[in-house]
Amino acid sequence: MIASRRLAALVVAGALAISACGDDGDDTAAAGSAGNGPAAVPNPCELLNPDELAFVLGRRPGRATPSAYDPEQRRICTYGSGVIVALEIAENYDTAIEVARDESGEDSVSEVSGVGEGAVWQEVGDGSGWFMALGDEYFVGVLMPGGHQGRGQAIAALALIALAER
Repeated sequence: MIASRRLAALVVAGALAISACGDDGDDTAAAGSAGNGPAAVPNPCELLNPDELAFVLGRRPGRATPSAYDPEQRRICTYGSGVIVALEIAENYDTAIEVARDESGEDSVSEVSGVGEGAVWQEVGDGSGWFMALGDEYFVGVLMPGGHQGRGQAIAALALIALAER
């Protein structure tokens, strides 16, 4: 059942990504990890499969570099291609959306259906955007340097599925 959910997610991810154009990026294989403490948010560099990311992005994501602002609340993975995946505790989701609206304006944040318990796309300028999706315990934020809302949505869906499979 878990394998069929992952396969279904990849099919959906591929469908979402097909409409987006491929763009340049670092072809270096993704790598990197950091240990998690028992109460720590999972490391997104370890959570997401680099081959699945490459499928969604249409290119290798590049080197994965983990970081943690506060490992009990948020962990981040920055890829060489410029894509950033952040995991944060679900309790912070509403505040994160409020901050996004305050910082970039109400019109830059739009509700999106079909992923998680709630999701938004935030235009952040220079063609970039954040896709944020709420899961049971965590929410996922995906920064897409070239926009590509569909790809951000697909990566968020993969992350939420991987979290559910843990």
